[in-house]
Amino acid sequence: MPTPSQSIGAPIPNNTPHAVSVTLPTWEATVGYEEGESWVVDKMNSGYPRFFIHSQIQTLCKLLEASYAREDERCMIFPSYKVAKRAREFIKKKSLNSPPVRILQLSSPAPTNDEEKSYRIEANISALFFPSQEFSLAKQYWQHSGEGISSRLGEYFFNEMKDKVSIEASKNIRRGSGRSSTSRASRSSKSNRSSLSKGKEEGETFIEERFGRNLDLSFADKAKNLLKERLANEVKDVNKEDIYLYPSGMGAIFNAHRIILNTIGELPSNSNVLVEPSVRNEEKSVCFGFPYVDTLNILRKWGAGCHFYGFGDDHSLDDLERRLEQGERILSLFCEFPSNPLLKTPDIIRISELSKKYNFAVVIDETVANLSNVEVLPYADFIVSSLTKIFSGDSNVMAGCMILNSKSRYYSTFKSWMNEDYEDLFWSQDAIYLERNSRDFVQRSKVMNENAEAVIKLFQSELGEELIENIFYPSVVESKGHYDKVKKADGGYGALISIVFKESADAVCFFNTIELSKGPSLGTNFTLVCPYAILAHFQELDEVEKWGVDRNLVRMSIGMEKKEDLVERIREALECAKEQHNL
Repeated sequence: MPTPSQSIGAPIPNNTPHAVSVTLPTWEATVGYEEGESWVVDKMNSGYPRFFIHSQIQTLCKLLEASYAREDERCMIFPSYKVAKRAREFIKKKSLNSPPVRILQLSSPAPTNDEEKSYRIEANISALFFPSQEFSLAKQYWQHSGEGISSRLGEYFFNEMKDKVSIEASKNIRRGSGRSSTSRASRSSKSNRSSLSKGKEEGETFIEERFGRNLDLSFADKAKNLLKERLANEVKDVNKEDIYLYPSGMGAIFNAHRIILNTIGELPSNSNVLVEPSVRNEEKSVCFGFPYVDTLNILRKWGAGCHFYGFGDDHSLDDLERRLEQGERILSLFCEFPSNPLLKTPDIIRISELSKKYNFAVVIDETVANLSNVEVLPYADFIVSSLTKIFSGDSNVMAGCMILNSKSRYYSTFKSWMNEDYEDLFWSQDAIYLERNSRDFVQRSKVMNENAEAVIKLFQSELGEELIENIFYPSVVESKGHYDKVKKADGGYGALISIVFKESADAVCFFNTIELSKGPSLGTNFTLVCPYAILAHFQELDEVEKWGVDRNLVRMSIGMEKKEDLVERIREALECAKEQHNL
């Protein structure tokens, strides 16, 4: 069992230009990253794509800024005009300065013959230009919504236009008008390398081409169709036409919320007929259970706000039911199945019953359990998932999906909206990668389930001793019964485990010692470890501890390594922690 790279900033997997994770090999390095220490951040050439804007996208932004930006302007790139408009609206609404924000639409050359269709596609992007002081707001939209361009799209578009010092924009550009304008990027055959060494770039290209097998762009539509069929095979009574692909899992969550706001959010509380003026948009959503950070951000920053039930347990549901009985109305309820990182499972059957009685939508994020293990669609109006995780497994592509429940009382409303509003913004190269990666996802999931159970047994043998305070996994927490009610007969409990150490020094020693990949993300084919609270909630450690997310929590996404080798490697790290504990 090889030891993965322990170099700060190394992509995970190594030598992967579009890697989803990045190496933070020690507790101290993770803290240094969060505090912006130069000894860490200066080595970060990559990171989780919604938090760290990929170098290929940064390069494209710089080129567009050099060509189009006015004085003291920055730009951020989105995959369509509609998305860029939403980002513009967000900046204008949240800014204190009434900033001028404008959109420039660009297209790359379309193929001119059948041969070119294998390697050329007409790509469209929309560049959002804004005053530099508003960059943090633009970055918020990028991070929360998951609607930024993918790194492969950024790379492709840059390569199509990189030899132009500037692009001759359309004569229709109205400087300062804030309206959109269009331009076509120039095609060129000249060579112009990036700052990466030629050898490294060629090596990475070889890996992409050899293992991605995705150079034929004409295969993209077929790949997307296969992906929908693959997902539909894991969900009962689903037509692939009710499955929608997104560039990220958070993009699916964001758009589920957006759809609800723009459909049933426009309904009066006692009617199913669309009328004006709106009433239900004044109703809050519910975030049930402690979620991944940006789900809560979305619910708080778009719409009327949300009620946060961070424990997500039966007592929380009792409180919500009392609230509803007393006359308060909610627009929707979002929950994870199970939650990340505490692996608590909400009672979605009871939630579904309440939603029918009190007329609110239910959105279930089943990323952590995954479709091969559980059947949750009957209890939701939408299910959403990050396909970046177990469905892909290779940690080299971002993707998400939304699945409509055709038996939902809102189905016709949601479907009509999707028919009018949905944009397929899942970049062609990413689709082909994901299709290749996901062919064996059910088999991989089973291996991860089995490995996770073996690791849980090891941790359980240590529970109550000097090191471990608590273990979180769907089969060992109190909410196991809720999970079991929807677990498939041949399903398992997933690959995600969290453990809490009694003392910080023990957690630090265990994490620093363990010879496994260390960085953000989950659902990878290899085991991936991180000090979750430090990485995701560094600025609010005291607040998240109120909800049970301890600062000494170590999260492990269990991979497909040989079971005995994986358990032994974890045991060795536990032994090292015991030694330092007894010093």
